Amino acid sequence: MKQSFGMMFACLLWLTSSAGAQTPSTVSQLMPLDPTRNVVAPQPLNHTSLPEQYIWTANDVTAHRPDHSKYPWNRPDLRAKPHFFRTHFNVRVLPQAATIYIAGPREAHVYLNGELLKDFYSDIDAPIGFHVFHAAAIEKLHQGDNVLAIEAIRGRGVVTGEASVTTRQIAYGEILVAKLTPAGFGADVPPLVYTDKSWKSSSTSSEHWFETSFDDSGWQTADSLGPVESDVDFFQWSADAGMYGWPGYMGMSAALRTYSLPAIAVTHVFTGGSDFKNLEALTGMSTNGLFTVSMRQPEGGLTDAEAPFLLLDFGREVSGRLLVESGSEHGATLSIAYGESEIEAMATGLTPGQQGGNYLGTNLLEVPANGIARGPKSAFRFVRISFLRGAPMTPFKSIRLEGIYYPVEYKGSFESSDPVLNRIWETGAYTAHLCMQDGIWDAPKRDRGRWAGDLDVEGRVISTVFGDAQLLEETLRKLAPDADGFVNGIPGYSALWITSLFNLYSHSGDRAFVASQRETLLRILAVMDSSLDTTGVFLNPKHNWLFVDWAPDLYGYTRESVVGTNLQFVIAYNRASALLRMLGDQHNADRYSEQSKRVLVATQKLFRDHDAPTYGTTWQLNALALRASQDDSAAASIIWSRVLANVKQDSPTDPVISPYFNIIVLDAMSTLDHQREAIDWLRTYWGGMLAEGATSFWEAYDLRWPKANPHLSLQADGTSGYFVSLAHGWSSGPTAWLTENVLGVRDPVDGYKSVVIAPHLAGLDWAKGTVPTPHGIIAISIDKGKGISLDLPAGVEDASVLLPRDHQGERLYLDTIPVQDDPALTSHIIHLTHPGHYEITVR
Repeated sequence: MKQSFGMMFACLLWLTSSAGAQTPSTVSQLMPLDPTRNVVAPQPLNHTSLPEQYIWTANDVTAHRPDHSKYPWNRPDLRAKPHFFRTHFNVRVLPQAATIYIAGPREAHVYLNGELLKDFYSDIDAPIGFHVFHAAAIEKLHQGDNVLAIEAIRGRGVVTGEASVTTRQIAYGEILVAKLTPAGFGADVPPLVYTDKSWKSSSTSSEHWFETSFDDSGWQTADSLGPVESDVDFFQWSADAGMYGWPGYMGMSAALRTYSLPAIAVTHVFTGGSDFKNLEALTGMSTNGLFTVSMRQPEGGLTDAEAPFLLLDFGREVSGRLLVESGSEHGATLSIAYGESEIEAMATGLTPGQQGGNYLGTNLLEVPANGIARGPKSAFRFVRISFLRGAPMTPFKSIRLEGIYYPVEYKGSFESSDPVLNRIWETGAYTAHLCMQDGIWDAPKRDRGRWAGDLDVEGRVISTVFGDAQLLEETLRKLAPDADGFVNGIPGYSALWITSLFNLYSHSGDRAFVASQRETLLRILAVMDSSLDTTGVFLNPKHNWLFVDWAPDLYGYTRESVVGTNLQFVIAYNRASALLRMLGDQHNADRYSEQSKRVLVATQKLFRDHDAPTYGTTWQLNALALRASQDDSAAASIIWSRVLANVKQDSPTDPVISPYFNIIVLDAMSTLDHQREAIDWLRTYWGGMLAEGATSFWEAYDLRWPKANPHLSLQADGTSGYFVSLAHGWSSGPTAWLTENVLGVRDPVDGYKSVVIAPHLAGLDWAKGTVPTPHGIIAISIDKGKGISLDLPAGVEDASVLLPRDHQGERLYLDTIPVQDDPALTSHIIHLTHPGHYEITVR
């Protein structure tokens, strides 16, 4: 029997249908996306970090080898020989039950007191890097001295980019964590023994190595990374995605918080001869008891195809994990599959490139009797749950989301007469917040890692909405390369690390942090310098992989990627000069000011079109060119008429561009005083995602891509399909852009000691909002009929208010008093140097 069972909270009627479709006309009715938006004083997680440690064979970690690049994560056949581990432990009182847990290896053979306890295997084609294995151990446990011996083969490996050595070791699968507890499966109790640096290890086998009498004094002690929850680098890149079946493992730093959220709908219900009772309990809509699964029990059990299943819809993109709490005296086994879209959650298996399968695959979730089980931590909206095994009747106290978030306050705001723009601002803010985890990630599903390019956009949004600097600073520290390489291994990302540092300082004014990064900044600059030829042009002498955007010819070693990298270097040298001058390093400030000019001149000479100051018709390169040389008004006019006046996507010949780089195009359009055209494009492009059901902004988008199954049609990272993220921080830029260009609060200097306020309604009737600063909130309201209301906090020493001069003879008024300004200028200008409330009009 198959049916559809839908239930909605009345307060969430704005949410999309299961098809995900909505139109911009409904946007005005949408409620806040972020479930944590109004949480007051969130409480820290009541959790004691686990003592068990990640260990591996002494002096045998691939990430430390000089030839580590020969062993990429996606070659699971390499470095796959067995490794051997032993330890002794004492049991004073024999417990009634005992359980062994192993995680890390793809394959493990566990011996207890010289006897084989269990062989464990995992499918290395599965997306998750390693799994938690467990087995009952009481029959082979002794009172007194015991010997635990493990043969392990490294895990399959997952992508990590150019992450820290620690993260790369975990992601490559060269870790073992084990513990033996005096209890049945699922109990979080102090272990009898666990992996730590006292264990002995060997990369070669010896006869009788697993026996109790074996002399392991010749083995080295194992290398340890420390307890499994002791370092945020352990939680990056989905490297620990399989650890959430480990009793007591939370996999999050103390800086994060959790919240609980029930599904808003249950759909795709298939009972298959079994029975579900009180489905309403899954949405929190019932007080009539627990959700219960009554399973038919054919001889041999149910197959996956026969098992009853359902789909939970949480109504929007969320970051966290499924939490299942049993109300049964017996354990149960579920299979779960996450999906950012409904079709991803319903997909089964994988195809090459992961186009056809959900990102983390379909995973077993073993729920202990009267206990709690957690699924992998990721981002999703939908969860498909199949009930494979259990008691004839299994009640569940709860099946819900355990959301994970970084606690910040929405200090910034934006509201206007256009509900589509309002929703775009809100969605961008929520997208950025989803990426604020243990570091600022590109995405909470994929890659769950730190990328300087994503941070360059996210940093603007985070500063504009939350005014938070701490996580930005931590992320910049972690992104800095350990040696003399490029940030993330990408030359242009070293440049974007510098612009991110500049943006952070502009908003926060934290000179101490910039000073702490001075040597890192100079080291990154030196690596950039070494990649230039004698004329001052980056020509990729070491043949690095280049990235400008996910568009044809703008990634990989291409002419266009080289041009884009040159322009990024120009901008970074300029920003570095400003930072060094602020630190009092005049010598290096002057040096890099000249370097910026030199690289710009050389780039223009070598790469610009022969008949115009343009770089072909590519939006990305010409937008970058404007950012690199904003004072070239003649060139700007031509770039507009030849390139950016034609921004659209309604024909096959129109360019491909990502949401990441589209924000730079919007910046270029506003720089050229075409705010109205920029807003029209913003409505069309990001509003297009909303119209297709987006509750957070997607990694990639094109107005021409098929609409029947939007997620499968998305293209990024050289592939397409469900692999592509539906919540990507680099797509959140419109939130900052609207604040900077409609409210007009932009170009802060030294943490808003000075700031430009240049509001532009661009066809709107009104707009209002707030902007956080280190000194307090700037509040502004613009009405085309009433003028501007502005509140400045103490600490803003100079606010330059710029208003368009629309008509000859019009006058500027401050608090009803006329202000003299230069009628020859194209804008009215007034400098406000004191805190307070101001009313400004032009008439």
